[in-house]
Amino acid sequence: MRDSNPPPTAPRRRKRRPGGRRARWATAAALATAAVTATLLPGTGNGAPAADPSNAAVGAGAAAQPATPLDTTALDTLGAIHTPDATTFRIWSPETADVSVTVGGETHAMSPVELADYTDVYEVVVEGDLNGATYQFHVGGNAVRDPYAQMVNPGTTEGVVINAASVTPSDGSWAPTPELVNREDAVVYELSVRNFTIDPSSGVDEELRGTFAGLTQTGTTNGDGLATGIDHLKELGVTHVQLMPSFDFNSTVPNWGYDPSNFNVPEEQFSRFTEPEERIREFKDMVNEFHENDIRVLMDVVYNHTYSKEAFEDITGQYYTPEDLAGVGNSLDDGNPMVSRMIRDSLEHWVRNYNIDGFRFDLAGVHHYANVAEWTEYLHAAYPGRALQVHGEPWCGGCTDPLESSKVRYGTVPALAGGHLGVFNGAYRDALKGGTRDTVLGYMGGGGDPAAIASGTRGSPLAEHSTEPLPNPWDPNFAHDPEQTINYVSAHDDLNLWDKITYSGVTGGAEGRAGRMNRFAAGMVLTSQGIPFFYEGDEFLHSKVVNGDYETAKNSYNAGDEVNALDWDEKTQNAATFAYYRDAIALRQSTPALRLTSWDAVQNQMVTGVDGSVVVSAISSDPNSPAEPDTVVVYNPTDADYQPSLPPGSWSRALDAGGAADGSDTTCEGLAVTVFTRDAAAGA
Repeated sequence: MRDSNPPPTAPRRRKRRPGGRRARWATAAALATAAVTATLLPGTGNGAPAADPSNAAVGAGAAAQPATPLDTTALDTLGAIHTPDATTFRIWSPETADVSVTVGGETHAMSPVELADYTDVYEVVVEGDLNGATYQFHVGGNAVRDPYAQMVNPGTTEGVVINAASVTPSDGSWAPTPELVNREDAVVYELSVRNFTIDPSSGVDEELRGTFAGLTQTGTTNGDGLATGIDHLKELGVTHVQLMPSFDFNSTVPNWGYDPSNFNVPEEQFSRFTEPEERIREFKDMVNEFHENDIRVLMDVVYNHTYSKEAFEDITGQYYTPEDLAGVGNSLDDGNPMVSRMIRDSLEHWVRNYNIDGFRFDLAGVHHYANVAEWTEYLHAAYPGRALQVHGEPWCGGCTDPLESSKVRYGTVPALAGGHLGVFNGAYRDALKGGTRDTVLGYMGGGGDPAAIASGTRGSPLAEHSTEPLPNPWDPNFAHDPEQTINYVSAHDDLNLWDKITYSGVTGGAEGRAGRMNRFAAGMVLTSQGIPFFYEGDEFLHSKVVNGDYETAKNSYNAGDEVNALDWDEKTQNAATFAYYRDAIALRQSTPALRLTSWDAVQNQMVTGVDGSVVVSAISSDPNSPAEPDTVVVYNPTDADYQPSLPPGSWSRALDAGGAADGSDTTCEGLAVTVFTRDAAAGA
């Protein structure tokens, strides 16, 4: 069982770029007028290089997709590979030849087999249709679980023979995959299968609460008739849900499940069924329903450790690292080629057999970046046009890693551009809100480093466009492409956004300063270049604090439903906050300037300046007219109004502290994000 994910242990101080220059906005070089007396960050719009044609391939996504064809054949990997005529059993055993499998009451000795791209594999083929039969591998006389099992007998090391690919959704086919032109178009919403619907206020049928099926029940409302569940997500406007662990884990709900047992098996505690095929079908139906409702599905995957070394140690200790990298003592070693291949095969299993749209890697910093590059590049090549979204945490579990330079860190993110891998931008998060468990409020509290905010809102771009790793593993300017920064202020770990604000002593409730601060932080996330990410309930000020207990809220992975479950009546109580999130998401989706799709576009089409503590960006959505901005974004963390001098043209107010706005008033209120858009009809 794991603790919450700690932040990077290395310092995150912003360092000035070598040779960087400081300049004033000037009419000849800036996208905003000289009247805005703001200091430019080095390299933010002047003298940018010409567009790099290769970047189009890195940043491109996929347009609307037809239904993915069902491929019912089993992947030719390890585990139990079932056909109606026979089942092939395979397992990796690098240290002993004493390998067998027991199925149907009969034990079969296994023999070495040559298998391309695998080593030390043992195999036996058992004739007959074994669908649904339990099986037990033995290695060196020990009963061991199958790391590739597609179904298991819960609470045991026994697998169940099944071909997950052959189990069709209830509709008989996959639903069309929702449109995603560029990954920067994504708005990701993290949720727990249980927490999202388990409370009666969700309006979900009692027997479906806390299940895969409950996530996608439509027509649900809270006691005041406001949409809940999947209808709420549609109303909010998110494009992706990120499901917290949904594979088979060792703990008992309401534990979140960051203690994996079987990587390829849907978690039975989230299912209404005990029959293997129905459990698989229920998960596939959930994915189909999300797709039918224009929402893609990401899985939170925990390949950095298992619940205990007992999971695989009796097969071979080579599954694990000698150091504790995940913070729980059971760190998997993807430096071993067979462990790396197991992870890649598992990822493909979920993409191919369950139509999953991407992944969030828990503690991706445990993994070798070269392996992550291989996994992601393979998936994109094998499943072209799917626009798979993959991101992760670029740190380990508070570890000191002797191989840090070879692991996923900010500094190695450029080398992952070909795999379209993004990382959680903890540097921008901390600059915006302060620490994850302390009372320091950072920029949203009127302090912090405005220059760090200016860099973050530009998508934390590299100083030099290259795919070479950076000398500093914690360089906060790391993104080769905007899709590589996941911008956020709240996730399942640590205090959520509302609890962070109130823990820091901010008062006034939803209608006062505290609520305004929540909207300010969310508005910044939604107007920054990159991919915005939110945690369930932030949009209606959900709190995990019960009876003043902030300590539990800081690390609530194993807290009860009274702490983690969403109270959907809060949507009624905090309707204005929900409306703000909805409006800001809609503005982002309708404003291309907020979703630039390449490093070159950020360099050529966006100028960001700092005026005291106010951060102002002028952005052009047209690469053919980079010096003619059509969007201006103002972050004002102060208590005073700010008056920008907008570039020439007719401008309209599109967003302010109250949400969607209109009119020509250019005053930017304090503790607010204000967005102006150019009136195209009026001309420049």
